[in-house]
Amino acid sequence: MKRVIFSFATHNHQPLGNFDHVFEEAYEKSYRPFFELASHFPTVRFATHFTGILLEWLERKHPKYIAMLKQMVLRGQLEIISGGYYEPILSVIPAQDQQAQIARLTKKIGSLFDFQAQGMWLAERVWEQQLASVLHSANIRYVLLDDTHFLHAGLKEADLNGYYLTEDAGNTLAVFPISKALRYTMPFAAVDETIRVLRDAATEKGDVIVTFADDGEKFGVWPQTYEHVYTNGWLEEFFTKLTEHANWIELLPPGESLKRVAPRGRIYLPNASYAEMMQWALPTAEANIFYEDFLHLLHKDEPQWEPYLSFVRGGYWRNFFVKYPESNQLHKHMLRTSARARALAEHGCNTSGAETEILRSQCNDPYWHGVFGGTYLSNLRHANYSALVNADRLLDEAEQRSGVHVDVSDFDCDGNEEVILESRDLSLFIKPSLGGMIAEIDFKPRAFNATNIISRRPEAYHKHIRNAAYEGDADQATSIHESLKAKEPGLEKLLVYDRYRHGCMIEHCLPMDVTIDELRSIRWKENGNFVTSRFDWGWNRENDLLSQSTNAIVAAAPVHFRKTMRIVPSGSELEVTYSMTNESEDAIRFKFASEWAFHLLAGDAPDRYYMSDGHRLQWPAMNSFGTLETNNLRLVDEYLKLAIQLESDARQIARFPIESISMSEGGVERIFQGSIIMALWDVDIAPRTGWNSTLTIRFEEL
Repeated sequence: MKRVIFSFATHNHQPLGNFDHVFEEAYEKSYRPFFELASHFPTVRFATHFTGILLEWLERKHPKYIAMLKQMVLRGQLEIISGGYYEPILSVIPAQDQQAQIARLTKKIGSLFDFQAQGMWLAERVWEQQLASVLHSANIRYVLLDDTHFLHAGLKEADLNGYYLTEDAGNTLAVFPISKALRYTMPFAAVDETIRVLRDAATEKGDVIVTFADDGEKFGVWPQTYEHVYTNGWLEEFFTKLTEHANWIELLPPGESLKRVAPRGRIYLPNASYAEMMQWALPTAEANIFYEDFLHLLHKDEPQWEPYLSFVRGGYWRNFFVKYPESNQLHKHMLRTSARARALAEHGCNTSGAETEILRSQCNDPYWHGVFGGTYLSNLRHANYSALVNADRLLDEAEQRSGVHVDVSDFDCDGNEEVILESRDLSLFIKPSLGGMIAEIDFKPRAFNATNIISRRPEAYHKHIRNAAYEGDADQATSIHESLKAKEPGLEKLLVYDRYRHGCMIEHCLPMDVTIDELRSIRWKENGNFVTSRFDWGWNRENDLLSQSTNAIVAAAPVHFRKTMRIVPSGSELEVTYSMTNESEDAIRFKFASEWAFHLLAGDAPDRYYMSDGHRLQWPAMNSFGTLETNNLRLVDEYLKLAIQLESDARQIARFPIESISMSEGGVERIFQGSIIMALWDVDIAPRTGWNSTLTIRFEEL
């Protein structure tokens, strides 16, 4: 009789910052029923991976569940797989942090389950060859990767049953190809389809390994899967048939497969992830659409190209740092803080608390975007930033910093110098090369990035929104890679693309009659070029004053523009002064705007609201819009217990929300990304004369 070794695993993860009710729903719909049912089939042996984030939550909320898993481990039914504790993209974090992430989760697994993990779940299967050395050094013997990696290396599908050895600098690692066929049959197709795939792979010798590994959430959390997997009995039928066919399907976790079967050979894999991820990583929406159209052409219109599709690949994961400058900002901030922690540790400072926060900030989810919300989900960005800013605060304490600290470097690796100002309470990341904007303001007492906002950009799936079905139209369980639904009608009317990157201390020269609707939709005519101008800058150490200046064109006239900023001695207030000289022979008249982008995480929550002159606005929500005849505006966040106060000598302040239209597991949705505040001045400058104004921003703990 022909036999086959079936090695399957699940990966269970919830990102840092996800809402507790999301954890609980995933537990009730997937984690609990899957393993409870599996525990009744003790001969069904498999492997699983839980991230450290999820294990900590399970320990707090469901300790009996941990005890059940331990019993499954002790009786030899369950193998626990290690990984990065906070599920980082391992190849883009510092070497010291790579080892710390893996060691921390391996230690946690040993403590909870009395098990020495030898396998690795690689977040989003993002592979780079040097990881062979990284994992080898962490005492990892094998890793699970998509068959995509192996096909791109030149292998054929017939070569993918089993495992291979790879190496880096002589350090070896076993690499298991995950079956794409099983990723799409489990659990979406009938159980017999999975059995057929296994039967087709079976041999007389019985030493062929077929590997399946994928998200545990697809067994109950993904749309329509709970009813399919549990109510309609797919999983029970799956376990039953595996048991019934035990005479020819041998269930061995990957770690045991290594002991039983020799590798098929040696292989070197290209930088890759799963196919969908590499498409999403293409640096522009246009490239994404071209790639999608090309694949469609090869699949549908030119079927003779099918054998060559393995040589067609998308982008490279790191290009998410190109596609989303906000992701790059988070990543480079993390690298900077990690390097600072290492330097202080070498000088004998206690950095242990900060090191944990740095590892937390490396959770991968807000660094990228595809079918999941990823970087568009502000709560995930906030969680990473909160950990990072808290790490900065702890390092300040370890270093015993005081006063204002200035750091000048090409922080974000764009070929231009950035200026970073840090006080006891604030960190400011300033880009003189991009209009002198402040790309990030961190309020350390509340571990809060106040400018945690993402600008609105074209996404490839936007072209499909007009044809998207409403959420309730689909009742069949499908892969989330195959579905596109709109969570509300009319989303196509809300598609707005920003022509510049939002941030703080960004200056605009607008028409005198500009309307709030034009501001909301970014449809105004820019009468100046401050936003994209390169500013010269200087630092006055005596009074902690940063000055930036440029020669520009406003209303067709040459002007010299200067802005200065300082952090006041208290450490939590910014003073900004503007001055402009009309160097032409004609008067110029325009509306000057100073833009500040803040994000209090919720657009329509009763504990987040606007105030002016000591009173709540009539329409106080963060997603409200309008123009006020006032010189002050206050943003209050009772949940995070902080407030941001803007005061100026302007007579008007405009406010409007930034809302993205982005895709998630549940469909295309509108997501509140933050609030834009603009102080507005009516400016009339005579020939060869000047104009001056001031503005302050104050951060407060409540």
